Amino acid sequence: MNYETADFYSDIALVDDPHAYFDFLREKGPVTRLPHRNVVAVTGYEETVQVMLDTEHFSSINAVGGPLPPLPFAPEGDDITARLEASRKKIPFADQVVTEQGARHLNLRSIVATLFTPSRLKALEPSLRATSESLIDEFAADGKVDLVAQYGGPYATLIIADLLGIPESSRRKYRQWLEGAVPAKMDATPADLMENPIAKVGKDLFGLITKRRLMNKAPLKWFKGLAGYTAPDGRDDILTDLALARFPDGTQPTLIDLTALGAFLFGAGQDTTNRLLANGFRVIATRPDVQQELRDNPRRIPDFIEELLRFDGSVKSGGRMCQKTTTLGGVEIKAGTTILLSHMAANRDPKRFADPHLFDMNRPKAKEHLAFGRGAHTCIGAPLARREVAVSIERLLARMGNIRLSEAHHGPESDRRFFYEPTYILRAMKALHLEFDPL
Repeated sequence: MNYETADFYSDIALVDDPHAYFDFLREKGPVTRLPHRNVVAVTGYEETVQVMLDTEHFSSINAVGGPLPPLPFAPEGDDITARLEASRKKIPFADQVVTEQGARHLNLRSIVATLFTPSRLKALEPSLRATSESLIDEFAADGKVDLVAQYGGPYATLIIADLLGIPESSRRKYRQWLEGAVPAKMDATPADLMENPIAKVGKDLFGLITKRRLMNKAPLKWFKGLAGYTAPDGRDDILTDLALARFPDGTQPTLIDLTALGAFLFGAGQDTTNRLLANGFRVIATRPDVQQELRDNPRRIPDFIEELLRFDGSVKSGGRMCQKTTTLGGVEIKAGTTILLSHMAANRDPKRFADPHLFDMNRPKAKEHLAFGRGAHTCIGAPLARREVAVSIERLLARMGNIRLSEAHHGPESDRRFFYEPTYILRAMKALHLEFDPL
């Protein structure tokens, strides 16, 4: 593989070992111009933080797609902020909470924040454990499991469904639709993108939220009370709270706004948790010392998770758009340039973390990793993600003894094979086949 001419956004050969590619870029400098698509890669820790915090010069409008597709206009001058915002409707995924800016972003984030309060997360804790146990029951007697397909994917989907109060009839459909879903596949056509299963989830959510908003309009609300109507579970549910939510200034979000937020939670929450679990159990299955330490002392699980987030977190890259010409790491970046912002690369910057390619549960200041971002776009679901993974590790270790890789799928110890989804956004194993002794 010739890293000098590689295209990060289309070369599938980079997928299996992005760390080596990022090391190559970092040797050139923490900020490096790439040979394709008018992209500058940021691989240094300090420079990554700087971009994440600098909303004056860098816009998150292309956080999902990066340079794909290119801007719908030819950038001119040293400040394209106004024209960039005027073109938002023409930029794919630019209406998502992770791509919005300023007041609009704060408004949308305020709605999502109501779902992640400490009291809501505490109320969700029994569901985290019950869902974990029920999924393990499906394969516990087999002595083998594909952790991605049989546990991580459905677990994350069902927990987000619980968080939102999705009725049982829709949960079954969501689990089926989202099975095997992968965002931003390198070989996807425009038609493939339009068939994304998240779109199906969005349509169903739109109906659920619309019904609840309509039933709480003054005339129907009176009728609902007269008829003794309640939500399907016998009470006004979380979806009703979402349907009736308001922005801080008292205005009401549109149904499209709320549907997009709900669908985003399924997309982002399902993908990242599933992939992080797989990356984690790759470590557990190949490091008997780590596995034994977690069994002997479950209180080390949080330490394991923080080092995992640094060592091999779910998010490989995100995009930013330079909207005002500036200088970063000694490199001039013109307005209209796409920034390849890699959480993964920053987390293995040797200037920040000693021996960055070593998994070390005792690493000092491991929580300084950037797996959940920094600044205005720090992942709001981080507390839930940590609890999902912690509970999963705890329960899987309790039910599965002597966890090891399946040599039939991943090869012998001297020649391990792992296969990753062709996406530039996530570090996403296609499958992780484990064998174990049922406990």
